[in-house]
Formats: sequence, C-alpha cells, structure tokens
Amino acid sequence: MAKLLNLADIEGKVSPHQLQVKGALKMRAAALEFARDIEALARYLGGKIEKLDLDEDWAVSKELYPGVIVYFVFNRADNEFPARLRALYGGDKVGMIKGDELATVTVSLANQLLRYVRESNPGVKLPEVCYRV
Repeated sequence: MAKLLNLADIEGKVSPHQLQVKGALKMRAAALEFARDIEALARYLGGKIEKLDLDEDWAVSKELYPGVIVYFVFNRADNEFPARLRALYGGDKVGMIKGDELATVTVSLANQLLRYVRESNPGVKLPEVCYRV
C-alpha cells in the first residue's frame, strides 16, 4: 500500500484544515463505539473495510474521486485513551485536491458514519452528536 497522508502532509505543517478535521472527528469518535457491524458500516458509506496495520480496531476506505481515497481509522476507547477517529488520504491523485475540499468531504462522510450508528441502533440512547446530522 502506498503511503497514507494526513492533511498536514498534503498542505504543509500549518494546516487549518487538519485542525478542522481533527476537531470534527474528535467530536464524533465516541459515537462510533456503537458501530458493531463494520462490514455494514462500510457498505453504508459506499466503502470497504481495510487492514492498515496502524493498530486500529477498524478502518474503512471510501474512494472520493478516481485516485483519491479517504481512510477512516478508528480505535476504541480503553483504560488509557478515549475513542479516536482519524482520517488519512491516499491514491495517486490525492495531491491534486485542495485541503479545504478534502476537509469538507471528510466531515460530510463522518456525518454519514453517524447516520449509520443512529439507524443501526434503534431505541438506544446515543451520544448527542448522532442526532445533529
């Protein structure tokens, strides 16, 4: 697999979009603890399950455009750290897309992950963020 990048790698170390995405994903991470069927989650997103060897509990990729892929990488909470959701990017054309566009699409797709959590957990009290999308 080719090297995966974050927005700071794509835009440079001073990336306002990296901070935007990091904050948005941090707000949504705990809700993804309620995602039990990751294969169904991947299908809901129109993506696929990945094994990235980044010590993730799960990862799902979604091709945004031909040659541009976003990877959502999730780690469940443990005794030491809260749940964590990251977005990484790959593909041979990822450098052609501006950071603001990648950030916008990433947050939109993260909202779709929350919709899956909401729809797949009827009657369950979920984190408030699930009801805002």
